[in-house]
Amino acid sequence: MSALLSFPSRSSAAPLAMHRCRRTFTAAAAAATSLSASSSTSADGRPLVADAEAMERSGAAAMHSLYRRLLKAGEEGRMMQHCLTVNSLSDSLTYGLRLLRLHRELTTVDATAQQTPWWRVAKRARQGLARRYYAWSLLSLRLQLRSRNAIADVLVYLLFVTMCFLLYEIYRACRIGVNRAEERYRTLSIPIIQTLDALEAAQARKRELRKEMEKDIVQGR
Repeated sequence: MSALLSFPSRSSAAPLAMHRCRRTFTAAAAAATSLSASSSTSADGRPLVADAEAMERSGAAAMHSLYRRLLKAGEEGRMMQHCLTVNSLSDSLTYGLRLLRLHRELTTVDATAQQTPWWRVAKRARQGLARRYYAWSLLSLRLQLRSRNAIADVLVYLLFVTMCFLLYEIYRACRIGVNRAEERYRTLSIPIIQTLDALEAAQARKRELRKEMEKDIVQGR
């Protein structure tokens, strides 16, 4: 029973270039991870900037190569662009390497199953269990990446809605303040307006009295 449930290890006939590529990706991921830690240990700023740029370029090149290998393995480019770019460079390399390893293991199991005779029932059963294990691991990793991408999108939308709501509340508060200020100034300006109206009425009465006096003088002459 233990032999039935045991999964096959990595095939020793895997290409040497794949192992070298994995070592390159691992080194790039380690360089991207140690970038923030090495920023506080260097005394000179210029070598630090040069090292950081070199590490960033190597990480970007490794990510580009990993992206092409994942496309060849059968991954969707849109999914990788949306799901892998949410994380940092080191996390993206880690998830990409896990996807590539699961694809390689699944391909190895399928190739071995095709070469296994049909009468080797126990071996074919182990290969079937291994294939289901790697397929389920691949599906769970994809679901994890998609869920993180969905959570990140939801957080961005919530941030956008929150900013719009805050801007609306700020506008509303400013508008309420302006309306209250207008009402207050209108209330304060009522006595001034009444005083100005009274002055204008007094001036009009003076002009009328002057005209009447002039008429009386003319009639008296």
